[in-house]
Amino acid sequence: MAFLKENINTVNMINIKKIIAALFIIFLCIINNIDIISANETNANYKIRKGTFVKVIVPIEFSTLTSDIEDEIWFINSQDMYIYETKVIPENTKFYGEIEDLREPVQGRDGAIKIKINKMITPDKRVYKIKGHIYSDNDNYLGGKQTSTVYYRKVPHYSQRLKPFLQAAPLNVLEMGRHTVIKPGAELFLIIEEDIEVK
Repeated sequence: MAFLKENINTVNMINIKKIIAALFIIFLCIINNIDIISANETNANYKIRKGTFVKVIVPIEFSTLTSDIEDEIWFINSQDMYIYETKVIPENTKFYGEIEDLREPVQGRDGAIKIKINKMITPDKRVYKIKGHIYSDNDNYLGGKQTSTVYYRKVPHYSQRLKPFLQAAPLNVLEMGRHTVIKPGAELFLIIEEDIEVK
């Protein structure tokens, strides 16, 4: 009887050791799988899609008075940008570009400036070629507003119930336009015009 109990205890100990070993192997597999997933997530590529807007800040003043076509210009993004839970454009990433077109002020219209963006550099020095523009609803020109009317002529109006009165009617003569100045700290939007693959 004692021999039988001893054999049962031995079998139980062997089974417990096998269970512990199996659990340990499962645990190792889970840990290794988590490491693989994490590595894949950190090395994964993400696409910032065409048409995405990025808010940027102007660091240095520029204007239609002081700038020329092809002058280099740069901006800083004001906040982290995420795809799902992954940060794809960190805060303080710099966007570099150049003045693509510049229109001097003329009578009736303010000066206007168009900026294309061609490079993005993250704070950890990753460089990406990109295609984009500083956005505006005026075909991506900053400025270019129509000026006010300078001259009016008096036009008489008659009514059966009221005495005749004069109304000022604008002539087609507008003020001379002003230079467009973009001050430091101004917030603008960059529109991305081609997908960007980032890590």
